[in-house]
Amino acid sequence: MRRGLDFARVARAVDFARVARAVSRRPRLTLAVVAVLALGGAALALRLEPSVDTDTLVDRGSETFAATEAFKRDFGDDSVVIMAQGPLKKLVLTANLGRLLRLEGCLSGNVPPQGLGSLPRVCSELAETKPARVVFGPGTFLNLAATQISGGFQKRLQANAQQADLLARQAVQSSKRRGDPKATQDRLATDARRLAQAQFQQQLLGLGLRYGLLSVPSVDNPDFVSKVVFDPSARGERPKSRFAYLFPSPNAALIQVRLKPELSDGQRRDAIELIRQATGEKVFNATTDRGERPEFRYVVSGVPVVAEGLASAVQSAILVLLIAALLVMAATLAFVFRTRLRLLPLALALAAAAMTFGGLALVGGSLTMASIAVLPVLIGLAVDYSIQFQARFDEARARRRGGAEAAAERAAVAGGPTIATAG
Repeated sequence: MRRGLDFARVARAVDFARVARAVSRRPRLTLAVVAVLALGGAALALRLEPSVDTDTLVDRGSETFAATEAFKRDFGDDSVVIMAQGPLKKLVLTANLGRLLRLEGCLSGNVPPQGLGSLPRVCSELAETKPARVVFGPGTFLNLAATQISGGFQKRLQANAQQADLLARQAVQSSKRRGDPKATQDRLATDARRLAQAQFQQQLLGLGLRYGLLSVPSVDNPDFVSKVVFDPSARGERPKSRFAYLFPSPNAALIQVRLKPELSDGQRRDAIELIRQATGEKVFNATTDRGERPEFRYVVSGVPVVAEGLASAVQSAILVLLIAALLVMAATLAFVFRTRLRLLPLALALAAAAMTFGGLALVGGSLTMASIAVLPVLIGLAVDYSIQFQARFDEARARRRGGAEAAAERAAVAGGPTIATAG
């Protein structure tokens, strides 16, 4: 086994020796080829975009990844959460509720064309791209509640009318069988209808007293909104706990925007930027009576926003780290070597990194936080192996006579196995 490993190391060293001999014969051509490849790789690498998809953190073949993807297909991607921060009563019991409702409609991208004229340009862009699978917030919830209650009332009203007609017909038929005159039959039919209406009104009054609804439900009705949102046991100062996903505290309301799971990284970033733009539009905001300060403010957060922010922050931090590492390595090379091209190992390391990431772009890959973070390490290792190879080259030239070609070949034989094993 040991002899097999030694043979492999020797074979690799011979290959490195051939490469070193060929490079030494045509150094300018070699540097030119490397420079062209490095520039091409750098141009391709600039097209790479950072990715924060689930498959960059979890194995695509794992059960966790499969379950996450199934959830996204059914319910949409992780939510972008928009918090309207301010006194909840001012948010839902005033005209601000209408602003929230219009914002939710804008974010959903479902505003009809005739309604886009009165909304900002960003709403038209959201209507064109439609990045959201579903948007749900205080305005949508209360509008839906009012619509369903009103719809239920209309159904009861129709059912009562049918019941009144049935009772009237039954009264007329009974009167006919008794031989009553036509006037008596009409009077009994009218009495039957009045009785049905009285019973219906009594039922409505009971329901109204039970749920505290004594007027027509609508988002413009503060009494209705207050009964739905606020807990009566807390004197109307605290929202009901059952609606904590919409009203987490007396000073906040939440809008959830579930993005489509099929969005690309670039489309997701664009969608988040459009959402930020929409929350900054004046039509969706309000100021105090004097216009001195806003009555509430929007805070855009959620998993997609945090992930994009984290990727951007890591990218910036790694760039600073990379610059610092390059300066340290350049200083080290300048101090260690006394040759004319002492910074050549660093240049070759950068070229290798450019070609590596260019190849990644060529095969359709993307930048992950891990690949960005490992870049300074890869450059450091490349410089380290270059230093080792240069040191062996200098030793070979000092111990024996011969040209650069022979020294490069001996350095490859001595240091090649180490580099090959590391690779």
